[in-house]
Amino acid sequence: MKVAVMRPIFKPEVPNPDFVLYPYRIFHLRLFYKRLGRSDRVFDYFAYVDLYRLGAERGDGFIELYEWDVEEKKVMEPLVNYEEAERKAFESAITWGNSRVVSWWLPRIEIIRHERAYKVFWIYEKSGERLIMDSLDGKEYSLDAMTGKDGRRCRGPWCR
Repeated sequence: MKVAVMRPIFKPEVPNPDFVLYPYRIFHLRLFYKRLGRSDRVFDYFAYVDLYRLGAERGDGFIELYEWDVEEKKVMEPLVNYEEAERKAFESAITWGNSRVVSWWLPRIEIIRHERAYKVFWIYEKSGERLIMDSLDGKEYSLDAMTGKDGRRCRGPWCR
């Protein structure tokens, strides 16, 4: 299947690491604020909505996307639908915008662009330990600890 993937910044230094694709919805929003006695304000806002845990992060821009042809089993299914993701992006944008401007009214919000895209999590082995690496920040996590292979309870979206 063909999917849009956020441009990986980090990759482990091992040959041919495996990967899993984690679902996001990216929004470029424009907020229009009316103000009494002052000029109106317009802001651009980029929201990255996690389609697994329904969290939102503000981005500096719309990340570069690549089209990958992958096996369906490498793609995590989203648990959040488009309407929920849009609502979360709007809430996040309003909270951010209201911290920058004083207005009697909520902003009018226009969706400039939206895409469903996936973040790459690399899966590999190093020094006998199975690890997973976030391709956008380079942080490594023990996959065995997350999946319960070390006897602890499984935590995280990788548990199936």
